[in-house]
Parts: sequence; structure tokens; C-alpha cells
Amino acid sequence: MRQKISVGLFVALFSLSGCGQDYSLSPPADSEQVTVTVKVPKELKAETMQVMYRSLTCKRISRGASGQRLESDGHHGLDVQLQRQGSSDLFQVKLPKDGGGACNWHLANVTFGVVYVDPTRFGENVITGGGGGVIVIFDHNNSPRGGADIEVDGDLTIKKDYYPWLKESFLGGYSKRISLVGEGDIYLSYQATQARKVYFEPVLHPDFVVYSAEPKVKKKGNHTTFTYPDGTVVADGKWHPVFLKLQTIRTGRDRDCFDVWRYANCHGRRPQLLPDWLPEPDQAGFGRYLLVDEWGNKLPSYSYRLVGQSGEVFQGRTEPNGRTALLPVSAHPLRKAEFPEQAW
Repeated sequence: MRQKISVGLFVALFSLSGCGQDYSLSPPADSEQVTVTVKVPKELKAETMQVMYRSLTCKRISRGASGQRLESDGHHGLDVQLQRQGSSDLFQVKLPKDGGGACNWHLANVTFGVVYVDPTRFGENVITGGGGGVIVIFDHNNSPRGGADIEVDGDLTIKKDYYPWLKESFLGGYSKRISLVGEGDIYLSYQATQARKVYFEPVLHPDFVVYSAEPKVKKKGNHTTFTYPDGTVVADGKWHPVFLKLQTIRTGRDRDCFDVWRYANCHGRRPQLLPDWLPEPDQAGFGRYLLVDEWGNKLPSYSYRLVGQSGEVFQGRTEPNGRTALLPVSAHPLRKAEFPEQAW
């Protein structure tokens, strides 16, 4: 059973069956809250969140193949709409971790994500596909879509790159779908038993579209053809675009650079100085610049050489927050920014 509710109606709203026992969700007033926030790009929208609560008290009874009695944890699903925060691009929901009631419900997992607001912008009769999904598991059970790929301690922050995938299918009926390609297939799955805050920021790269066309005739040797943003055409038997290929096309970096363990030793990190001048609050007439890599990550302890408007040279290494040393306002805007090779 699954019900659709707004955030403010988490009180005595559902039951597992009509057997006389009270199966309602009744969170205590002092229940801890789990806050899920999604930063939604303008081309996308937040999907309805699927929420599952579980109970060790109220068991679900079923029968096995031989008629034997089988017991499992009781569970109940809810559909919850994330609420926009003012006029911002942040959408949020707060869920009671302790569901209360006679069944002693607890928050088990949530499934949410983003999809295109208007799929027809990619052509007539284009419909929404998959991708851009996230599963967060708060206990030690699997979600309805399986277990977690990644375990985290404490709160969970997810910031991932996504690319549009326009997929054309012929076999079994014609369809054209716009999906999102990310690190995972359709869902990124996390176990975060201690999390009280979950933040998801999908970073969409709308100018890097990958196209695919399935074969019109099913026979050996016929494969789906993928056309990547750089014009490369591949038909190697894969069903899904290669995410790292899209990353390398966009950034010009080697695939190894996207491995978390190898990134620090990846040469040629393509640093860039953001153009915004950041005035120093406590020192009038002075400010700083921010140095980031090609993905927007701040670069600490990175060498720079800046030439100001008057020709004065400023050089040094960025602070832990990626900012340069204090510069006089007369240096802005800069004539030149150079980055000597970083010594690791």
C-alpha cells in the first residue's frame, strides 16, 4: 500500500490491514528529523519521493512455496512531494526518523531524484526516461531496489555530474526518451544510518548530449549505436553510454583523473581563477580571488601568479579554502593569471 501525502500530514495516516490492530504512523513530537534537500537545475524537476517505514513489531505474514508461514518486517510506503524553499532552487522534505505508533515504525529508506521538466524540448513525442535517481537507506535492510553501493558515516552530501541521453528505440514499439547519464545506471545507492541531513546537487551539463539508436532488426551483430558530443560513434554492444567518456570529452582529462584515489596525482589539473572579486569584509580596499579546478572544486595549496591592472605581480599559494592572499582592489580586474606546475 502506498499513499501520497504532503509534508505536513505525517500523522495517523495509514494501516497495513484491517485486522483490528493499530498500524498507524504517529511520530512523537520530539522525534528526530531527517532533512532531505535537492538543488534542482532549471531544466529539471524533483520527482515525488518514495518513503518507506519499517516495523519489527508488526510483522508481515506470507506463505512459502510449501505453504509454510513466513514472517518479515512490516513495511509501509508513502509518496511525498518535496517543497520548494521560497523562490530558490532548493526543494526539501523533513521526515520523522521515529514513526511511532503501536508498531514502533522507523524510517527505513527514501528514493528520490530529478527528471526533465519538459521532455518535448528534445522533439515531438519525446518522453521522460530514467537516471538521476538516489536511494538512501537509514537502517540495515535493503531498499525495494536492493542494497547500498556506498556506506557513509554522518550526514550525506551528494554532488554529481549528469548528461542528457536521448534514446531512440524501435523494437517492441517506437519510443524516444530523454534520460540522464551519471555515475550509476539509474540510481546511486547509499547507506547512511547516522544521517540527519541529506543534500543532493545534480550538476547538469545540457550542452553535452549523447544520442543512441537501437537496431531496427534483432539479429546477431546488430548493436545500439551511440553518438557522443564530440561526434564519436560507437556500437560495441553496451546498452548504456560510458559516463567517463562523457567526462573526458567535456574536460579534456584522462579517465584516471576521475578516480578518487588517483585524482590527487593527476597532472595538468586545469586550474581556473573565478572572475568574481571577493572583497575582504574586515579590510577595506582589499579582496581575493577563488581558484578552482574544471569541476568547480576549490584548489588549496595551489601555486598562482597574477598580474594586476598596473602590471604589479602577485604570486603565492592558495589557502585551504582555495582563496588567494589579500590583493589590493587596484589589481582588479587582472591582466593575466598563470599557474606554475603543481609539485605533488
